[in-house]
Amino acid sequence: MRRLRSCERGTTLTELLVSMALLAIVMTALVTMFTSGTTAEAQLNFKFQAQADARVALDTMRRDIHNACAATVTGGTTVTLLTVNAASTSYPCTVTSVTWCTAGSGSRFALHRAVGTASCSNANPRRADYLTSGTIFSIVTAAGELPKVGVDFTVNRRPAVTRLRYRLDDQIALRNARRT
Repeated sequence: MRRLRSCERGTTLTELLVSMALLAIVMTALVTMFTSGTTAEAQLNFKFQAQADARVALDTMRRDIHNACAATVTGGTTVTLLTVNAASTSYPCTVTSVTWCTAGSGSRFALHRAVGTASCSNANPRRADYLTSGTIFSIVTAAGELPKVGVDFTVNRRPAVTRLRYRLDDQIALRNARRT
């Protein structure tokens, strides 16, 4: 018994330093793993939100275009949609109902919607953000068919990384227009 009590020596400084170094290595690996997981989750959430906003904007735009009787595209960055003037007995398509436009620079553009005769500018709330180009609208016509508004845009929160691109491309018919 005496011998066991006299042999109660503690850990040496070398043993303590080795165990602390091993603990530091394990903790560094765990912190790195959790940090990269949290960063990846945040990036995916931002990407998903940008894509969801773009899909909702395209759905709203599709409804506006379907209800229009004429469309005018200016420079590929603005489309003005006209509706039938209810006060007229003939078919004048003269009332501005909605204007969609892009605003931004470089590789980040936003999509805006203005109702009626309001100007389409940065003052309007954004419908979609992180578009990589501002030129997204076109008019598509074919003999015997309704005119269409072509919409083609790419959403990317990090334009330098091409694998994160999300492209929306559609040709939407103006259902109240006359066939060409």
